[in-house]
Amino acid sequence: MKKILVIGSMNADLTIYTQRMPSLGETVEGFDFSVNAGGKGANQAVAVAKLGGDVHFLGAVGNDSNGRMLLDNLEKSGVEFSGFITDESSTGTASITVVNGDNFIILNAGANSCITPAVIDKYSSLIDDTDILVMQLEIPLDSVIRAAEIAKNSDTLVVLNPAPRKELPDDFLKNIDIIVPNEHEASLLTGINVDTEENCKKAIETLKNKGIGTVIITLGEKGCAYNDGGYIRFRNAEKTIVVDTTSAGDTFIGAVCCGISEGMTLPESIDLATKASAITVSRKGASCSIPTRDEIK
Repeated sequence: MKKILVIGSMNADLTIYTQRMPSLGETVEGFDFSVNAGGKGANQAVAVAKLGGDVHFLGAVGNDSNGRMLLDNLEKSGVEFSGFITDESSTGTASITVVNGDNFIILNAGANSCITPAVIDKYSSLIDDTDILVMQLEIPLDSVIRAAEIAKNSDTLVVLNPAPRKELPDDFLKNIDIIVPNEHEASLLTGINVDTEENCKKAIETLKNKGIGTVIITLGEKGCAYNDGGYIRFRNAEKTIVVDTTSAGDTFIGAVCCGISEGMTLPESIDLATKASAITVSRKGASCSIPTRDEIK
């Protein structure tokens, strides 16, 4: 089994459910408020661990109760934490409002901003010693770019989840082996609205032409579109009752990476990921909603 390193964010998710989003200046009633472990980076690392992968995580938390909660969650999930605790900032937080299964999220980066390019250089040996590097965009973009540069010099496979949406330089994209955007992120990166199969194919080809080997576009309840070498394939989503879509994409990415680390083909890895994310959306919460391998079986 290959080693996986996730570099990314750790957030305390402040989640509340409501029947509809309020208009500006309006107050609406909410229910089932909770504080859970989240952050795209931590969620993806937990997904790998719960599915049986060998995973380390590089991130930062503040010296506070939320930070301790997040570190405890990583330990319980089987993730090896290789980051640090800082007094410079509080732990990152995400304010999440869930309406009819869909989520609306506002982020406060907090300690995630402390993952600077200098920190990446300090921990470069972690990247050198890993087989698969997984990143997102909830830490400074310059740090993600630097980590990708180190990884390419070490022949480490680089997987990028380009979320939240940002403009990305083409020189950076050339260092990405696998990119996993959702439909909104894919549209921003390509200028193509991926609302049809034909447009999905065009978007995939556009990203491949930027030097990326494999493109996987997640399409929510429609499943995903991806290229397997020179062939473009579609995988339908599993039917399920949607309760909360928080961390569904993170589960998908973690499962894809776990499958690849075990020597699965890309279609096999995506099949695993599709089933895993279907279970995730049927539950409330972020990393706590991610299934184990036995649950998928």
